Amino acid sequence: MARISVITPCYNSSAFLERTIQSVQAQDFPDWELILVDDGSTDSTPEVIRCYSERDARIRGVSQPNGGRARACNLGGAHVSPESDYLFFLDSDDLLVPGALRKMSEYLDRHPEVGLLGCQFQEIDPEDRPFGEAKRSRWVPGGFFPRQLRDEEFETPFVTFFCATGQGPFAMYRKSVFQKTAGWSEEFSEFSAQEDTDMFCQMALLAPVHYLPERLYLKRVHGASITQQNGRIQASYTRFRAKWDHYVPADPRQAEVVRAAKRHYYRRHKPFRDLKVAVLALGDWLRKPTQARLTWFLSLVKWGFKGLLFGERMR
Repeated sequence: MARISVITPCYNSSAFLERTIQSVQAQDFPDWELILVDDGSTDSTPEVIRCYSERDARIRGVSQPNGGRARACNLGGAHVSPESDYLFFLDSDDLLVPGALRKMSEYLDRHPEVGLLGCQFQEIDPEDRPFGEAKRSRWVPGGFFPRQLRDEEFETPFVTFFCATGQGPFAMYRKSVFQKTAGWSEEFSEFSAQEDTDMFCQMALLAPVHYLPERLYLKRVHGASITQQNGRIQASYTRFRAKWDHYVPADPRQAEVVRAAKRHYYRRHKPFRDLKVAVLALGDWLRKPTQARLTWFLSLVKWGFKGLLFGERMR
């Protein structure tokens, strides 16, 4: 009987998948199952899945024609054990820190009101070596200026995720809450990005979301990772904004939460973000003056001040 169902969508993942599986097997919490979803891979991913599922009864493989991460996550979610309490969607090139499943499940056990628990992460290179000081930021209203939540502020409100901050694959879901969502949105499948942002928004409307400051997730950065494909990320973000700017809430409470988040995003978060990026763009132009860089800087300044003056009317 598994208390935690780990779901890993896999597409041509043979380069890193074995290390991902082994990071789950190394957990000091034994009551887990690992569902590996082959998303129509053309490399040796199916063989890796078959090999590990034959050796370890806690590991199962399912497959589908290539349809993207969101569809693979939904398929994996449909195959979890009825006895499991929690879900963890683990990307096929990332790793869990030893003790991650135990620490996160124990927190959720102690806080039955929490529907989703995130954590911090450490970036690693293709050889599993840590690098950088990346940190998942969580932005909220803070008087006139937006502010970042401190480590000791565990609860993270809907507005954080509406502003597309705080999200990521490093989270444990309470299954009973997850099953009330619409599932992973396949409209983002063509981009393989923003699925987590959309899901965090769905979960935050249903139950409190908390964060642990510990780095319990190792996020791999390599040439093929989606985080390296800026064009697709921007396109998916445009799709995300279109969906949540026109989201139809289920009840009056949700309607007020979404309205307040939209006001903050367009009146404060986006304008100040544009002005912050404008400062960086100005530095780029001063180091290497070009017409394109000057135009980008001036556009950011214009958008920032128009947002502060006109807010949602700029949409």
